[in-house]
Amino acid sequence: MLCIIPLVFIVCSAALSFETKLEQECSQLQLQFASASSDFTTCLGKNTKPVRICVTCFDYYQEVNSSFANITTNLNCSTLLLESDNAMVIQRLWDSYTNMWSSALCDTCSGLTENRTHEFRNKTEEVLDCFWQNEKKHTPELICVECGKKYDDLLNLFKSLQGYGYACADLADSMNSTAQTWSVKYQCGHPPVEYVPVLAMTIGISLLPVVFYSALWKFIP
Repeated sequence: MLCIIPLVFIVCSAALSFETKLEQECSQLQLQFASASSDFTTCLGKNTKPVRICVTCFDYYQEVNSSFANITTNLNCSTLLLESDNAMVIQRLWDSYTNMWSSALCDTCSGLTENRTHEFRNKTEEVLDCFWQNEKKHTPELICVECGKKYDDLLNLFKSLQGYGYACADLADSMNSTAQTWSVKYQCGHPPVEYVPVLAMTIGISLLPVVFYSALWKFIP
């Protein structure tokens, strides 16, 4: 009977040691996700106007993806950090990020798909350069005539991208800005338009700080 007590002590010590290692491992994964979340949220805040979310924040979004995947693929830590958390803070953060990224159509113009936006960006530069050249020559009254074809080409290209589902928030915001300049500043006829991806993304971003900062206490030891 006396040998049972040392045996129990050894088993309990081993169990405590395993729990300590598990907590340390999961805490590290938690901190990695918190850090990636902070970096991504900061990038969003810095690139909301003009909107350059999809391209500029792509790498940060990938880090969030990676850190969340590290949690979900670790069975013990997934249970500890996701399923046992009554507030489901990490899951809610992840959901808010993916919903925002999806509503902004960022997958259509970032990462491997970024190339399809080059023609749009080049045509935008041509239009803006046409504006600038006429301003430089003090002939803004000629902008509607001299820049008309370039502007129409840009608008038609954007509508084509939009038709294929490729008009991400970055492109939509750029088109909105150019359309505002064309119609309001130079009064060249086409009314300014607001495209849904920008509005949806703006709403999504406006909710992120609330979710993120309300969750910070969960990541503080």
